[in-house]
Amino acid sequence: MKKMLIVLLAGLLMLTAVACKKEAEKPVEEPVEAAQAETMTGGWTPAADYTVTEARKAIFDKGMAALLGVDYAPLAYLGSQVVAGTNHVFLVKGTVVVPARPVSYALAYLYEDLQGNVKLLNIADLPIVPQADGTLALPEEGLMGGWAYVEDPAFTDEEEAKLEAALQNQVGASYAIVACVAEQVVAGLNRCLLVQVTPVVPNARPHYALAYVYTDLQGNSSLTQVIDLDIGALCTYGA
Repeated sequence: MKKMLIVLLAGLLMLTAVACKKEAEKPVEEPVEAAQAETMTGGWTPAADYTVTEARKAIFDKGMAALLGVDYAPLAYLGSQVVAGTNHVFLVKGTVVVPARPVSYALAYLYEDLQGNVKLLNIADLPIVPQADGTLALPEEGLMGGWAYVEDPAFTDEEEAKLEAALQNQVGASYAIVACVAEQVVAGLNRCLLVQVTPVVPNARPHYALAYVYTDLQGNSSLTQVIDLDIGALCTYGA
């Protein structure tokens, strides 16, 4: 009898060990919500080339055709978001069809459906005034000594070389100037540049930022701060 009990106990222990081993070998399954979150969200992808090509200009013109009162010119194609179709975002320069009104710079969001129809989602003025907490605000119109959108985003080759030199002194990332969007006159000149930032690490994903460069009265330029810009944050879907 005692021998039989020992055999039964040994058998039970073996069965328990096998069951535990099988349980341990099961693959760990991610929660469905976590696994699908990235696919369902559909993030914005910065453009590798922000040139406004003819194809991109055609998309822009379709979406802006019905807009009246403000003339918007596309300066750069910033990126896209894959949805049931594609969302596009452009950096634009706006001129109000009213005398003596200043220009503005904005992000224009357009939705292109699977049939090639395009509609305007939103136009959001570009916030360019750095705040103490690291956020950005819109410039105050007519504020003496304050930040203001530039009339002309272009600069000379010499100026561009100095600005690029100031940016490239930074370690850990490369900076490509997309456009100069704002200025502030001080004892010298502060410039706000929209830049594409690429971290110097393998498989790095570029993103956009506003880089602030100060040029003194002797023409020397230095980078004062960089604030990341989320190109999708100002999009109002379905507007």
